[in-house]
Amino acid sequence: MPSWKKTLYAAWVAQIFSIIGFSFVLPFLPLYIGTLGVSDARAMARWAGIASAAMAATMAVFAPLWGLLADRFGRKSMVLRSMIGGTVVLAAMGFCQNVWQLVICRMLQGALTGTVAASQALVAGTTPRERCGYALGMMQGAVFLGNSVGPLIGGLLADTLGYRAAFLGASVMLFCGTILVACAVEEGPLPEREAEYAGRGGYGRVLAVGGFLAAACALFMVRFANTAAAPVFPLLVKEISGRQEGINALTGVILFSSSLAATVSAGLFGKLSDTWGHRRLLIVSSLSAGALATLYVMAQSVAHLFALRVMFGFAAAGMMPSANAIIRGLTPDRDIGKAFGAATAISTIGMALGPLVGGYLGASALGLRAPFVLTGLVLILGAALVLWRIKPAYVTAS
Repeated sequence: MPSWKKTLYAAWVAQIFSIIGFSFVLPFLPLYIGTLGVSDARAMARWAGIASAAMAATMAVFAPLWGLLADRFGRKSMVLRSMIGGTVVLAAMGFCQNVWQLVICRMLQGALTGTVAASQALVAGTTPRERCGYALGMMQGAVFLGNSVGPLIGGLLADTLGYRAAFLGASVMLFCGTILVACAVEEGPLPEREAEYAGRGGYGRVLAVGGFLAAACALFMVRFANTAAAPVFPLLVKEISGRQEGINALTGVILFSSSLAATVSAGLFGKLSDTWGHRRLLIVSSLSAGALATLYVMAQSVAHLFALRVMFGFAAAGMMPSANAIIRGLTPDRDIGKAFGAATAISTIGMALGPLVGGYLGASALGLRAPFVLTGLVLILGAALVLWRIKPAYVTAS
């Protein structure tokens, strides 16, 4: 087996562990806030948006620094740093006594983690360019798979043992990923040309590449859209189902099904984009997912929510791998860490604003379905941006 495939598969499994840990809290974060002195449902949505935005804001600030250090000292070390940080912070969240302590922990999570960007930079730096769509599709599939299993297990654990036990379980998953990366991932020494230029001329050189800013802005819109409805989704499930018991597990099952569909399609779409075109796939996926998101306004039952979430997960799976493959195709080998660091910083601003805007929109008179309409509109706008600003000549597979 080629060395790049060994690194890919080891990083893929480690990413699954880390995303399972991080997504443990997805089904119940707004409800966990309810145990920290916040009782009103709309206030829970608002605070869930603030907590998510706090994490994303600090990640946007620190991502360029980690990208610079990745090119200088190695990308494996940045993956280890992010997973160790996640292990510590997730455990700390289980001991929060009020909502402000949770917000502070989420800020630390954003500053110290970033496993997805770190792993993508590692894999992108070791994979041949012509197989980059496949490799990054696999890594995105690991994110979807972790997001499918994590909410299911986390919801069940929260219902049976409580929220604090779920946070400790999440910490254990991150620790397992750390051990796997430390023992199984072989990055090898940085090529001489990368070591010579790492950290010099840094981000100005990266941002000046034609099409890079447009691709990063497309990622911004994807991240914004994908997170805008996150603070209100558990509350919408609760409202439509009319259930009080087992709501965490029910939300986890729906998220599991959606992410499982995305897991299957991400690998297929990643491989397809190497031949069909990264740009073309990004446009089609964004339009399809945007159209499906707007249909949430008509959901009248849990079955409707389930079907829409699964179809949305399948359609949206091609967006992140194709956008990341475009960025990789634009970037010289010596700047991979900086490119993904810059793209993460820009896109994470979207991840910060998405839950913040979605949480406040869901708490407004427009109701819990309004963030889903916003999601659809932003994704359709993102497809238009890619069509307008990212020319076929900019990308390796167009």
